[in-house]
Amino acid sequence: MMKKVIEKIDASTTIMVLSLIALFIFAAASNASAAQGSDNRINRYVVAVSANYGGEGRPKLRYAESDAKAFANVLREMGGVQAQNVIVVKEPGVSALQKQLDGLDSRVSQNKNSGGRNEVLFYYSGHADEKGLRLGNEVYAWKELRKRIDALNADVKIAVIDACGSGAITRLKGGVAVPAFMVDQSSDMKGYAFITSSTQDESSQESDKLRGSFFTHSLVSGMRGGGDLSGDGKVTLSEAYQFAFNETLQKTETTIGGAQHPSRDMNLAGTGDVVMTDLRSTSAGLELDEDVDGRLFIRDEKGVLVAELYKKGGRSMSLGFPAGKYSVRLERPAEYKEATVTLQDNYRAHLTQKQFAAVSAEKTTLRGEIGDANRADSVKKSLDSLDHNGTYRMTFNLVDTDKEPRKGIQFGLFVTGAHDYMLGSQISLFANAAKKEIHGMQLTFGMNFARDRIEGAQVSSFVNIAGEFEGVQASFVNLTRRASHGMQLGYVNIGADTVSFMQAGFVNYMKYGRFGFGFANIAVASSTLQAGFLNVTKDSSDMQIGFTNVNGGDGGLQVGFFNYETLAKGHQIGFMNVCAKCEKTPIGFLSIVGNGVWSATTSLNEMGALDLALRFGTAYFFTSFEGGRLIEKGTGFKHFSDVYEFGVGLGTQFGKYGSHFDLEYMFLTAETPDVEFGEDCESMSVSFDDDYDGPNFHHRLRFGYTSQLVPFLGLSVGGTLNWAHVGYGDKLMVKPLAEYHDDFGSKNHQARWWPGFYAGVTVGRF
Repeated sequence: MMKKVIEKIDASTTIMVLSLIALFIFAAASNASAAQGSDNRINRYVVAVSANYGGEGRPKLRYAESDAKAFANVLREMGGVQAQNVIVVKEPGVSALQKQLDGLDSRVSQNKNSGGRNEVLFYYSGHADEKGLRLGNEVYAWKELRKRIDALNADVKIAVIDACGSGAITRLKGGVAVPAFMVDQSSDMKGYAFITSSTQDESSQESDKLRGSFFTHSLVSGMRGGGDLSGDGKVTLSEAYQFAFNETLQKTETTIGGAQHPSRDMNLAGTGDVVMTDLRSTSAGLELDEDVDGRLFIRDEKGVLVAELYKKGGRSMSLGFPAGKYSVRLERPAEYKEATVTLQDNYRAHLTQKQFAAVSAEKTTLRGEIGDANRADSVKKSLDSLDHNGTYRMTFNLVDTDKEPRKGIQFGLFVTGAHDYMLGSQISLFANAAKKEIHGMQLTFGMNFARDRIEGAQVSSFVNIAGEFEGVQASFVNLTRRASHGMQLGYVNIGADTVSFMQAGFVNYMKYGRFGFGFANIAVASSTLQAGFLNVTKDSSDMQIGFTNVNGGDGGLQVGFFNYETLAKGHQIGFMNVCAKCEKTPIGFLSIVGNGVWSATTSLNEMGALDLALRFGTAYFFTSFEGGRLIEKGTGFKHFSDVYEFGVGLGTQFGKYGSHFDLEYMFLTAETPDVEFGEDCESMSVSFDDDYDGPNFHHRLRFGYTSQLVPFLGLSVGGTLNWAHVGYGDKLMVKPLAEYHDDFGSKNHQARWWPGFYAGVTVGRF
C-alpha cells in the first residue's frame, strides 16, 4: 500500500515539474519574440562618397562615381537599406563631407529613441595617400576621418574605402581579422569595421574593361551572390571579403600597378551571425544549377558588366539582380558558351548548363574576352588571326553586306555593311557601316558609321560616326562616342569621351582631350590645349588661347582678351581676367580676383584734389583706375575748380592682405571740360576747353600704408613723387596748393615736379 502511494506522489511531482518547465519556456519565448519585435529592428544608413579629382598632379579617375552608385545600389536592393537612408555625395571638400556626416549623425541620434539597432555604412571611392583622403586640393586626414566615424551615434559603424594607400587607416590601431560587421536580426553586436581596397603602400586600380575599380567590382559581385559559399542565401562579410580579396588579387597580379591586397580592421563585440546581403530579399533573381561550371561574365541590357565570378560545379548558386534582360557568358578551357535570361519581379529564373549555346573558339575570340585576357588583347588576337589565316576578298554590289570576318575591300554603289571584324576598306556613294572593329578606311559622300572601333580613316562629305577611332576623321560632322586617338577634321567635331590628339574645325566638343583648334572649343572635363575665338571648359584645362576663354573648374595658362576661371592654377594673361580663386597673379588691364584685391579708396592730396581710386588684381600685381576733381585754391575747400584728372596705373603690395605697404605708379591726364545744356534742359554735351590747347599729363609714384581697422575697412596715408608736363599747349594746370614745386622746360613744353602726400579711406578687400 505504501509503495503505491509513493509511486502516485512521484508521478504527480513529475507532471508538475514538466508543466513548470513548459510554462517557463513559453514565457521566455514570448519575451524573446516581443524583444525581437522592438529591439532587433535594424536601421541602416549608407553614405557613398565619390571623388574623381584628387588634386593637381594626380590623374583624374573615371569610375569613382559609378563605383559609389554600385555599392549603394546593392545594399539598397539586397541589404535592407531604405531609399531615403542612402546619401550619395559627389566631389566634396573636407568641410562639405564633414557637414554630411554631421547631418547623418543627427538623424541617427533622433532614431535611437524609436528602438532597434542603428548601422552606418560609409563608402569612399577616389584618391588617397599616406596622409588621408584627397578631396580635390584638400586632404581629410586618416586620423580625423577615423575619429569622426568612430564618434558616430550608431551601434555599428562600417567604412569601406577604395583608394590608393587606404590600408593606412587600418594601421592606426592595427589590422585584426575578427568577425564581420553586418549582422542579422538574431544578433546583438556593436563596434566598428574598416575594409580597404589595398594595403598602406599599394595603389588601388580601376579598369576601363570593368568600368570601375577592381576591388569594388569584386566586392559587389560577391555581395550579389558570388561569395555565398555556404549556399544559405546570405552573404556574410567573411564570404564577401574573401571573394573580393581573391578576385582583386587575381585581376591585379599582372597589371602595371601591381598586385593589390585588400585589408580589414574590425573591433566588434556580440553574438549572432554576420550578414551583408540577403539574396532572398530581391524580387528578381538568377539561380545557377549545379551543373554550371566555369567563369561567368554577366552583363545587363546595356552591355555593362554587372558581375563576374567563378562557379564550381556540384552546387547551385543564387544571384540577385534588378529585373531586366541579361547575357551570361560561360568560359572554360577550350570551351565558350553564351546564354540570355530575362529576370522578372517576384520570379527567380533558373539557368542550367543545357541553356548555354556553344560558340566556336574563333567566334568567341572575335567577340571579346578569353579567360582573363582583356578585351584589347582578345581583339588583337582575332585581327592577327584574320590577317594570317583569312582569305583576301574584294566584292562589288549595289548594296554590299557581309556577316563573316572580312579581309579585303567592299564596294557598294549605294551602301556597304560589315557585321564582323574587318581588315580592309569600305567604299560607297551613300553609306558605310561596320558593326565591329575595322582596320582600314571608310570612304563615302554620305555617312560612315563604325559602331565599335576603326583604326585608319573615315572620310565623307556629311558625317562620320565611330564608337572609337585611331587615325583620322574628315567630314562636315565628326562624332566619336568613346575615345579617339588621332585627328578630327571638320566643321563640327564631337568627342563624347576622350580625344587623345586633336580636333580642328569651326566647333569642337570633347569630354577629355588634348588639342582643340577652332572658332569654338568646348571641353566638358579636361583638355590640354584649346585655341580658338571661344574656348570653354567645364572642369579643368591646362591651356586655353583665344579671344574669350572660360573654365568652370581649375586650369593652367589662359591667354586671351577675356579670361575666366573658377580656380586658376596658372597665369591669366589678357585684357580682362576674372577668377574666383587664383593661385598665381593674373596679368592684364583689368583683373578681378575673388581671393585678391578689389577695393575703393577716396582720398585728398596736396593738390587739393578729391580722388576715387578702384584697384583690382592681387597683392603682387594690381591695376588701379582713378578719377578726381581739383578743389579751387583759396576757397577753403568749399568749391571745386574746372580741372578733372583721370587715369590708370599699376602697383604691388608688401605684406599681402590686410594692413600693408604698397607701391603704385599712376598715369593721369588733367583736362577742363566744357558742359553745355540744351534749351529743353534734357540734353547735355561735353567738350574740353581749348584755352590750353590740350591736356596735362601727370605721372605719379606713390608709396603708402593702409591700416586695416576692421575687415573690409582701413585708413590709407602716404607720400608721392609727381611729374607733370603739357601734352601740347602753353600752360600747366596741375600743381600743389602750396608753392613748393619746381618748373622747367621750354615755353611750349613746360614741366614741373614736386613731392606730395595723400590721406583717405579704403573699403573692400585689400
